[in-house]
Amino acid sequence: MHLPPLSTVRSFEATARHGSAARAAEELHVTPGAISQQLRKLEDFVGQRLFERQARGLVLTDAGRVLLAGCQEALAALQRATAQLRHQRQVLLVSCTPVFAAQWLVPRLQDFLQSAPEVDVHVSTTARLVDLAAEGVHFAVRHGLGRYAGLQARRLLDDDLQPVCSPLWVAHRPTAQAADITAAGLLHDGQRDDWQLWARAAGRPQLDTSQGIVFVDSNAAIEAALAGRGVALARRSMVVTELEQGRLLALQVPPLVTPLAYYLVFREPTLAQPAARRFHDWLLAQAALARTVDS
Repeated sequence: MHLPPLSTVRSFEATARHGSAARAAEELHVTPGAISQQLRKLEDFVGQRLFERQARGLVLTDAGRVLLAGCQEALAALQRATAQLRHQRQVLLVSCTPVFAAQWLVPRLQDFLQSAPEVDVHVSTTARLVDLAAEGVHFAVRHGLGRYAGLQARRLLDDDLQPVCSPLWVAHRPTAQAADITAAGLLHDGQRDDWQLWARAAGRPQLDTSQGIVFVDSNAAIEAALAGRGVALARRSMVVTELEQGRLLALQVPPLVTPLAYYLVFREPTLAQPAARRFHDWLLAQAALARTVDS
């Protein structure tokens, strides 16, 4: 079996991920010169150039892209086999915002952990756009339009914004109506823009959206709504449980429909890992269930 040395494969895969021999050297704890030597050795082995040097760094050639796919698949298979032999627990790192983690992911996560007791899920909460490959992140949940260069994206949840309040806010009436949305009772999520957009779309230009209480994030705004302090403009997918339990009421007014959504984002080779594929399938099923309940 005629195979390239593993050291050249590791150097090539790291350089391809980072687009930089220097960053690959930092990851592998060697010098950039050692990385360059390994890349030359691999190019001699396959008989083709694997990188082109451009202004933004090292860019894979067509041959390099073909080889990268095979290398990543082989390294993932080797990782799975050695983990099985060493009886290691499988760890998945998931990056998402604190709001998504608290309001949607964590309340459902126990279901996955019970079905996959050999897997540990580490949830990293940040609003920063993480580099999945460089930071070893298996999955990220991102809020946007679903277009992420070089990554796979699966739509999870829509981003329709629905005015909600506690039954306490409507004096024990069974429904909440447009008249219950008052300027003083507005609960803002970090800024006043969403309520401004809603008022414009709902034909309520007279609503003074400069009033109300401003919170640092939607978690605090929803907690205030639950306590009967006013009306929050919440992502409906995030408050399905509270609406089902009657702790929150959806006001009988149109939601604010947006083109944005929550997406599960990952690198294609990630799904070669059985634990990652299992989590991917479970999360998509949970999102589909949430959409069914919400509809």
